[in-house]
Amino acid sequence: MDPIGKRVSPNEKFGQVVVFDIWSNFAYFRRPYTTTNALTYNFIPRSSIEGLIGAVLGILITEVSDKLSNSKIGLGILSPIKKIPFSTIHTHTDFWFEMQAYLEGKTVKKRDFRARVSLELLVEPKYRVYFSDPNLGKELEERLKKHETIFTPYLGTSTMLADFMYVGTFDYNVTKRETSELSSIIPYRDRFPDIAVEKQMLYAAEQDIPGRISKDRDLLSTYCAVYSPEGKKIKVRNVAVNAYADSSGEQNFVFIPA
Repeated sequence: MDPIGKRVSPNEKFGQVVVFDIWSNFAYFRRPYTTTNALTYNFIPRSSIEGLIGAVLGILITEVSDKLSNSKIGLGILSPIKKIPFSTIHTHTDFWFEMQAYLEGKTVKKRDFRARVSLELLVEPKYRVYFSDPNLGKELEERLKKHETIFTPYLGTSTMLADFMYVGTFDYNVTKRETSELSSIIPYRDRFPDIAVEKQMLYAAEQDIPGRISKDRDLLSTYCAVYSPEGKKIKVRNVAVNAYADSSGEQNFVFIPA
């Protein structure tokens, strides 16, 4: 069985996967349950990847959830995870109207115009995205090849503009071996993956990562994942993985549950 419990036949041919890299100077994927300090997830969640692909293809944010509901998406971490604390100022939406009234000598209700917020940012993140969809894959491939997008891609917030590079489009199969070395994060929901632990390797696990978000911004699903915070490949036992071959040899990855 694969990491999310779906039974697949070994070496079954599934189709094509579009592979591309994306990076930025900074990224921020807020954990919704943090209040005093706004913390970030350690890597880009599936919900944010859907929005990113929607930006490349020109899909409106209200339509992303429906149009990518059947898309298969995987994620690889290509750079070590680094984070820094950061402080910003939030200004309420009526600030300039009330400031104008104040400058004109009118009576303005006294209240705080601004609030200081502490958060953390990911520094120089770089990811590899695996995308498979018979309806959208070809269009995404063409836009990535031309380095064109409809909307501006960014990682988390609109000030953190992202750059990207098309890697290739490959035929992939589902295969299962006693041990496989994965280039992607290893998602799961119920059963923790059987990791072949190696010396001198760092491992981490993340819980309650946003999977899909509805057009009304309701959380539809979550998942957990095992990954290398150093961006290295991880060996896992007895898992059905997706495999394709590029100029560097065979590459193995798994899709994130929708």
